[in-house]
Amino acid sequence: MYAKFAELGSRLLGKFVPEIDAAAAELLSCGNYPACWQCSGKCGYNAPCWACCNSNGCPTIVCQC
Repeated sequence: MYAKFAELGSRLLGKFVPEIDAAAAELLSCGNYPACWQCSGKCGYNAPCWACCNSNGCPTIVCQC
């Protein structure tokens, strides 16, 4: 009986809490960089930046123009 309640609870929880792919949950590496090409459009040159990056790119970039 307990196993059936646990299974029902897991299915119910699955309807409200999304599953996260382990590859998508890769940790970001943050740091200061002396020249960022991503800042050339905003600053007009490859300005220094603070960025958080993973293998898929840098979703968080703060340019220091």
